[in-house]
Amino acid sequence: MSTMKAAVLYEIGTSPKYDEFPEPKEHGDFVKVSMIASTIKQLDRGRVSGRHYMKYTKFPTAVGIDGVGRLEDGQLVYCFGDGMIAEKSLVEKGKYAPLSNDVDPYIAAALPNTLLGSDMALLFRAEIKKGDVVLVNGATGVTGSVAVQIAKIRGASKVIAAGRNEEALKKLQADYGVDEILVLNSEEGVAAQMKQILDKQPIDIVLDYLWGQPTEMIIKSIVAQKQYHVTKIVSVGEMAGSSINLPSAALRSTAISILGSGLGSFPATQMHTYYKEHLNELLLLAKQGKLKVDIKIIDLKDIEKEWLVNEKSVRTVVKIN
Repeated sequence: MSTMKAAVLYEIGTSPKYDEFPEPKEHGDFVKVSMIASTIKQLDRGRVSGRHYMKYTKFPTAVGIDGVGRLEDGQLVYCFGDGMIAEKSLVEKGKYAPLSNDVDPYIAAALPNTLLGSDMALLFRAEIKKGDVVLVNGATGVTGSVAVQIAKIRGASKVIAAGRNEEALKKLQADYGVDEILVLNSEEGVAAQMKQILDKQPIDIVLDYLWGQPTEMIIKSIVAQKQYHVTKIVSVGEMAGSSINLPSAALRSTAISILGSGLGSFPATQMHTYYKEHLNELLLLAKQGKLKVDIKIIDLKDIEKEWLVNEKSVRTVVKIN
């Protein structure tokens, strides 16, 4: 049996190890891809730790859900599947996005998942329109920082960045043209800031990576305005808590609409179509410096020691081949 090097998980709640693992065999509609780069994301860490609803259940297993590689005919592709932090993986025929040969494979590995949590959420769940006012709740993380840029690219007239770190929020203003910031410091502080923001104009979309108390405070502020306006709150993450206290009256007295955005909220075909239609154009913007994602590149052999190093504003890219 042929083997390869991979990030191998032996037990839930432990870190993957750099180890030998059986090389996958092509079967049916699945073809082999030689992986160049993959990434470590919150989703990957959640699956490995057992906290995510898509946690691993069979061991040993190679981890990783997406990456950039080459098909046997030499075509560079972004692909989505199982066991992608490995020298070889399998991808279903046609279920990948062909990439231009001149793209940076490490940026091409890092960007797509941030787009799933930002651009796809805005396009397909929030249905963003030109002129919308967008609040990104949890804007200082990797996906949040991409979201503030993508919202502008998709036509938002104003982008508000919310987070706890005021310095990081001001950096988003300086680097990405964020229009206003919302510092999540206290209930009274958030209420005062939100009133100032909402007195100018209502918010159309809240793209939410935090949930928990920060989202409760934002909803309370919208309710307190006592103004009819459709505000779509799209939950993409739960970095501040997995639940909120939501009185029924908050929904009955406003036009707030609460939606989720994640792997289960899109048909698989929509994701594949999105990447095929939009990924290369967004990678071109990244190449031109008009869309930025900060990355840290590590070697596959260092996977175990780097697994729990979680730099929130940087996407860790695993160099494989």
